[in-house]
Amino acid sequence: MPSHKEQSNILIIDDNTKNLQVALNILNQEGYHLLYAQDGEKGLSLAQENPVDLILLDVLMPNMDGYTVCQELKKNPITKHIPIIFLTVKDEESDIVKGFECGGVDYVTKPFYTAILLKRVETHLKLKRLHDNLQQEVDTQIEHIRVKDQILFQQAKMASMGEMIANIAHQWRQPLGAINSTTINIRSKLSLEKFDLSKQEEQQNCITYIDHKLENIENYTNMLSSTIDDFRNFFKPNKTKTDFHIQELIQTSLNLLSANFKNSDIKIITHITDAKLHTLENELIQVLLNILNNAKDALVTSSCDPYKLIMIETKIEEASLVITIQDSAGGIDESIKDKIFEPYFTTKHKANGTGIGLYMCKEIVEKHLLGTLTVANTHFSYQDKECDGAKFTISIPRNLKE
Repeated sequence: MPSHKEQSNILIIDDNTKNLQVALNILNQEGYHLLYAQDGEKGLSLAQENPVDLILLDVLMPNMDGYTVCQELKKNPITKHIPIIFLTVKDEESDIVKGFECGGVDYVTKPFYTAILLKRVETHLKLKRLHDNLQQEVDTQIEHIRVKDQILFQQAKMASMGEMIANIAHQWRQPLGAINSTTINIRSKLSLEKFDLSKQEEQQNCITYIDHKLENIENYTNMLSSTIDDFRNFFKPNKTKTDFHIQELIQTSLNLLSANFKNSDIKIITHITDAKLHTLENELIQVLLNILNNAKDALVTSSCDPYKLIMIETKIEEASLVITIQDSAGGIDESIKDKIFEPYFTTKHKANGTGIGLYMCKEIVEKHLLGTLTVANTHFSYQDKECDGAKFTISIPRNLKE
């Protein structure tokens, strides 16, 4: 296996042939792989085109001095992480400081002391290996976190799909029951009442009756179709920014959950300042649905008589839209309030909650919508009654930049 020295590529940039040859001889005897250039432009080209672990750079060169070469290397994303040791006959403090300010990591004065040059080179190559290993470990951990976040996001989406399917069942139960009842009524009417269709008046009564019932069925099927459209939009795997109005988005969210709210005797109060947004519509509606669902669950299990309230308010603050969702469920226990956005933390029975909902809400708002999501316990009055509850505040840019 090659040694670290044989695997290390060192570039020497020096216009003085004698100094260059001395450095090459010293480092070559140690087994380093060497590249060299006698002017700044050639050195920049070699550093760009070859894997380089360390650069020894002369300060005083014609056309482009070492400081300028160093600055150009640090501007280039390919070469900016290569450590640079300045080679200089200068040992003035100002010159040394200037070298560090340009991005150098060390300096060696000429004429070279072999032991000093080798020790400086060995030290900075070792530091470079440590940096590279650390960076690789960081990159690996970042990739693990990214994969974990993808899994969590997918789990959250699947959990949301389960909730949405349950909501579809609630939304459809009434119209489907009404359609079934209407068809039974039609059959009963036609079988029990013997219409004499030869008589124009009875014929007209029969037609009017059936037409009225068919109109009812049509209205119910339109309700079913509308529900499907709302849920289909929610499930679109769409990361495209769109233009929409927040009032319509909130109304769609409430429509999707209306059956659950009605069954739980929850009153919705809205104070909406409408605004046009250009952002990720599906992501925002997923956040709203999750927070509204959590509020509903909290209200169902709390003793918040006489009112079960969810209040939704929007307001414009400069280039941002602020959405608040407040309930009257008593608030969040202060001992756990700081934990509710952590992954897998839940106050629900494990059969009823995954604990990733609020975590993903925060991830979506902060990483996808570039906003903030916070929560606080609040005290308020409603119709002369004192209420306590949790208040979630979402603040997002109205125009999400590309």
